[in-house]
Amino acid sequence: MSAVETTAKRVNGLGGALRLLAPRWRWLAAATVTIVLFTGASLAKPLAIQYGLDHGVAEGDGRALALAGAAFLGLLVMAALFQGASTYLVNRVGQDFLFDLRMRLFTHYQRMSLAFFGRENAGRLVSRMTSDVTTVNDVLNNGFLVVVQSLLTLVGATVILVTLSVKLSLAVAFILPPLVVATAIFRVYSNRAYGSVRERIADVMVHMQETFSGLRVVQAFGREQKNRERFGEINERNFAANVYTVKLSALYFPFVEWLRGAAIGLILYFGGRQVAGDAVTVGTVAAFVFYLEFIFQPIQNLSQVFDMVQSANAALAKIFGVLATEPDVPEPERPAEVRGPVEGRIELAGVTFGYDPGRPVLHGVNLVIPPGQHVVLVGPTGAGKSTLAKLMTRMYDPTAGTVRIGGYDLRTLRSEDLRKTVTMVPQEGFLFTGSVRENIVFGRPGATDEEVAEACRRLGIDGFIRRLPHGLETMVSFRGSRLSAGEKQLISIARAFLADPPVLVLDEATSSLDPATEEQVERALKKLLEGRTSVVIAHRLGTAAQADRVLVVVGGRIVEDGTHAELVARGGYYAALYRQWVAGRAAKSA
Repeated sequence: MSAVETTAKRVNGLGGALRLLAPRWRWLAAATVTIVLFTGASLAKPLAIQYGLDHGVAEGDGRALALAGAAFLGLLVMAALFQGASTYLVNRVGQDFLFDLRMRLFTHYQRMSLAFFGRENAGRLVSRMTSDVTTVNDVLNNGFLVVVQSLLTLVGATVILVTLSVKLSLAVAFILPPLVVATAIFRVYSNRAYGSVRERIADVMVHMQETFSGLRVVQAFGREQKNRERFGEINERNFAANVYTVKLSALYFPFVEWLRGAAIGLILYFGGRQVAGDAVTVGTVAAFVFYLEFIFQPIQNLSQVFDMVQSANAALAKIFGVLATEPDVPEPERPAEVRGPVEGRIELAGVTFGYDPGRPVLHGVNLVIPPGQHVVLVGPTGAGKSTLAKLMTRMYDPTAGTVRIGGYDLRTLRSEDLRKTVTMVPQEGFLFTGSVRENIVFGRPGATDEEVAEACRRLGIDGFIRRLPHGLETMVSFRGSRLSAGEKQLISIARAFLADPPVLVLDEATSSLDPATEEQVERALKKLLEGRTSVVIAHRLGTAAQADRVLVVVGGRIVEDGTHAELVARGGYYAALYRQWVAGRAAKSA
């Protein structure tokens, strides 16, 4: 079970929603007033019918009949006007609430660390923003209106019925106990059922997201049929969960309908006898029949809305469970005051770290990198190279020890100051949907067109930019799928160059490029690294040969430290690795 799911079990979803709705109390108050006026106008209509029957029809009074008709029409107009006003106000508040909720959720996601996204499934996180928010939307746009209106109608109709005839009201009261018991049982089972439905929907979305993300792998290994079978199993569980809720509704709502018919029968029987004995009027009996609709329909509406509310409560618990999850890499409570540019000096003192705290990946690393030095990290897969890079960019905080840049503990720097100080360039140039220019200025939104053009010229990629269909305004799709790997990498290098941080951390960007593109990317990288402190994760030892300093990472420790020439001459781990690499290149050339 994920941390978010555990937190969601402790979160009162409706309580969180009410806290978020509190600042909108004026809108809610106005909506409630219009609902009260609409309900009052609706409840008064049977009284107009009663007056017309008793005084207009029974007594042959045309004036009373006309007055009853006019009153009935006036109440219809009032009900329509107040219903329209209440619908607009409730939906206006609901949309404002959902806008705020989406913004809070999206902002919270961006505050979370890589560790959070490593623990949580991306499909479930997307589900919080999509299907769960849609479920809440249904309740806010329809549920609030129905709940308030139904409760007011139920209370108002009960008071009117007792006022009209206590004896007939007691006859109707015989129907209420089985109705209340049936509703209570339905609530218990439907609550569990709709919680299960939410989980099954999330499972469906998770599998779809994973399948679409890894579609190339699925097709490459011919796993379409197996994936279809697995999705069929997940979809079957979703189907079963939904069918169970349908079974509950199929038992409950027909039973309520039968009770309503029985109540009308009782009114007609007892009311008819009382009319014969002059205890009540025909108009009163007719009004009672009408008011039964005002008793049973709200109860049915509340039962139906209860399904929706339960589903929304489950969705809100998951959403507020996410919002209640604290970031692994929090903003400092007392941030350091950064005055002027930060010096590019990197220091690691006694740094230990593990993705699982009980299984450290790094062990007591001590390291000092002077400003402007070009350092390369080499070592076997899983040695801790990428982990060191993530700690230097504060994607994670060390379990023990301290990481400093320019003398500042990274945990004391605001995110804004940290990102101005150190930037990471991943192995794959990641681009967002938008223009090439928008992707380049991503790290420095205020850059002018002249500054962008100058950055491209200094990196030597202005020719490549001009060859694009619309130059800097060429649109790229998600992840830059219309561009080659080298072109994407050149744009990501330009992005880092324009951001101009004193420290750069790079995952070697040329390991999978063709020779011509590799040469162009390497020229741009050389220009990017000039005058900056840089740490590069090397996948090929040719990169290490050009560095000021090589750090060999094995088993979460720095086992060798020196220049390329020094380490080769030393004859240790790096020298053996280098000889193996040279032999491999020679074999490929042959």
